[in-house]
Amino acid sequence: MEDREETEARQESAPEAREPEASNPEAPNLEAAQEISELRARLRGKEDTIRGLHEELARLRLSADETRAESEAAEGRVESLERERKTLRERVGALESEARSRRRGRETGARRIESLEREVERLEGEVSHRDHLLRMSEEELESVVQDSKTTVSRKKSALEDALRRIAGLERDLEEREVRILDREAALEESRVQLEEERAERERLSEPANRLRAGLDVFNESRYRETVTTLSRTLGQPRVHVGLGRGEEPPVLLEFTWRGVSWRHFAANPGLAVEEPRVYVTSSGEDLSGVDERPPNAHVGPGARVLLGL
Repeated sequence: MEDREETEARQESAPEAREPEASNPEAPNLEAAQEISELRARLRGKEDTIRGLHEELARLRLSADETRAESEAAEGRVESLERERKTLRERVGALESEARSRRRGRETGARRIESLEREVERLEGEVSHRDHLLRMSEEELESVVQDSKTTVSRKKSALEDALRRIAGLERDLEEREVRILDREAALEESRVQLEEERAERERLSEPANRLRAGLDVFNESRYRETVTTLSRTLGQPRVHVGLGRGEEPPVLLEFTWRGVSWRHFAANPGLAVEEPRVYVTSSGEDLSGVDERPPNAHVGPGARVLLGL
């Protein structure tokens, strides 16, 4: 703008200055040519300046594009780490869900949950550490990433070992539960047997029931054949049965043949009685000095001793 005003001022003042030289017609043309040459030189300088500004602007735009690309790459890494953190959190959630489903109120389950919670804390610390890595330089980041991969691999191996130990503890717990169930079944069976024994003892506490139980024991013993053999030779015996003495008295059986030969047996129907449960208490061929009691039983069909005459 200042060059144009200066040129116009020279053009306005030129005629007044050249009036003494009006006799030379080529002088104005030379001056005009010089001015045009100067203007063209100035225009070329301005074009060079503008071109330089355009080139600087292009360099600035390129630098801005590179900066934007680096920023987008950094944002991509951040998003990748965020997705990884989300994946880790989902995995932690799955582990917690599995721990809750497996918890049965036992101490081993509680220890497993505590272990998983510690692992969650370690994983969250690792995520926090990775967030910190985003603010580090590229060289430091590469070094830390390598260390992190080694640490993650080691922790993954430790976690797998812990899961295997937990699985082993669960199998051991299941085996113990099976053994406990077996023992409970054995205790229940023993309890039933004790109940049956108690009921049987109560039943045998009645004299009549104890007499019948003693006769059943005798009828199942080998001494029934002894009585049968003597009866074939001497005829049917007189039979008296009664109870002995004691808290669980044996049943006493007295057989007498023709008032001459006699055999006395004891049959104990008690539950805890060791063998022999039937045995001979006395025998003989002379009744002198032996109290013969009146019969209250007889030998019935099948050579079985029965109460009553």
